[in-house]
Amino acid sequence: MVSTNTFAEANEAELLRACELFAPGSSFALSPTSGGVNNHVRYCDCDDGSRFVVRLYNNGQNTNRVAFEHAVLTAVGPHVLGNDYGFVVPKALKAKSGNGSTFAILPSGDAASVFALIPGALPKTKFAEAVGEATAELSYCLQLAEGEVRSQFQQSPQHQYRNIFGSLVDKGGSKESFYHEMETNPGLQGAVKPAVLNLANMIRDVERQLVIIENSGGLPETLLHGDVHYDNTLCDLSTGRVTGIIDFEFAVFDWRFMEAAVGLSKYVGEPNPLPFVVEYLSGFMRRADWVTDKEIEWLPTLIKLRVLETVVYFVARAVSGEDDISQLALRAENYAKRVTWIEDNAVAIRTAARDGAKR
Repeated sequence: MVSTNTFAEANEAELLRACELFAPGSSFALSPTSGGVNNHVRYCDCDDGSRFVVRLYNNGQNTNRVAFEHAVLTAVGPHVLGNDYGFVVPKALKAKSGNGSTFAILPSGDAASVFALIPGALPKTKFAEAVGEATAELSYCLQLAEGEVRSQFQQSPQHQYRNIFGSLVDKGGSKESFYHEMETNPGLQGAVKPAVLNLANMIRDVERQLVIIENSGGLPETLLHGDVHYDNTLCDLSTGRVTGIIDFEFAVFDWRFMEAAVGLSKYVGEPNPLPFVVEYLSGFMRRADWVTDKEIEWLPTLIKLRVLETVVYFVARAVSGEDDISQLALRAENYAKRVTWIEDNAVAIRTAARDGAKR
């Protein structure tokens, strides 16, 4: 077995089997990558000297979600290349069998794929403006690709962010069971308990805000990547240029300004977040002339929604056995601090978005 950042372990034989099905050659070596928080991701080095990325999905064997992700990549890739933005999205290799498939179901029941390697490194907090700009450019391409994807999928298998308990409901849980876990789970007791209870109350508050948005007519919806942030963006660290946007696993039809909210949700977890927020929104808004004032007004709530939906997501993964509840316990205090910062700086966030739109 090989180590992974998730609670579950990845079977090396299955990773190698995926390489055999998709990668060129007949002999392969695996080595660690810096990613793979939810899934098992390794470099695949082939006997001809080429290198690819092999992914073994750890998603409860939700094949439909994998199929949706691959449909999105197939549809959006040509738009990204055609607009010549300077970055690419993942391209999955087709099976060597010739059946045209870009993923396979392995003996365990898990899906696996092999992707072309995209050059670049994770920028973390560097180049926030460039990351924001590339995210908006991708959003435009996803809007162009939406029709093609909807012709295959009327609905996305991934729940919408505004369905905040969706990840738990998908695994047989409920809103009530979420709050029960937050109050009683043994792994969420002790020193972390105050932050956990605070998060539960924050989620109740966001629930009320979501009702207000929906009752006012909602927000514009489109196809989203759903998880673009600085840990899913690759950059040339010598130039600051974005070279790739990866990990489309959470692609979804949802409120379109959630794309920016997701990116901002990472920066608000940093010390002194406001300069990163301003830089990111400067880049995003420069390339997003479709954003409405109503979307800007609700942006702080959308950022909170992203942070708090992630709390539910970690509870869902723990309940289903895909991860341990310690994944949430480790993050609870940081998540609560993020939401508090967003609430305290809501005016500054909206101002940064409006100023960015003027540039």
